[in-house]
Amino acid sequence: MIRGMIFACLLLLGACANTDGPVVGTWRGRHATGDGVTPTFVNLVLHGQPGPAGKVGGGEYDILVWTSANTLDSPASRTLEWGDRWTMAPQAPGSSLQILHLHDLPGGEINTYAMLPDRVLVPLGQNGQPDTSRYGLMYALSPVAPGSRGYGRL
Repeated sequence: MIRGMIFACLLLLGACANTDGPVVGTWRGRHATGDGVTPTFVNLVLHGQPGPAGKVGGGEYDILVWTSANTLDSPASRTLEWGDRWTMAPQAPGSSLQILHLHDLPGGEINTYAMLPDRVLVPLGQNGQPDTSRYGLMYALSPVAPGSRGYGRL
């Protein structure tokens, strides 16, 4: 009887475990899609390993992009949920700036970010540098504190 209860408890704990690996971080912010009238937001979760300093890291990502629209629209028609793999590598040998690439995102989505020292993700500009212009910073993703509600989940 007691063995059965212990087994059931272990089974339940195993079902609650995250099978995607350790959470590297969660970020939230605005997204560059949308028409300007209805803002678009993003929630990004990275699972895996960031890699040692100066080395390539990677894992799997989950991203949820949703558009704030009028209440008559179906919420399902305003969201995109996606997941695939990510890699992060130094911008150049010896550089402290890390470049995050989200593989296989649909066209029109921002797929390459620079991680600033404060863990803010800024879109990478055409010149290969972080886009710190007013436009680029509008679409930067802010890190979510590990103890916050929803950390590690979409």
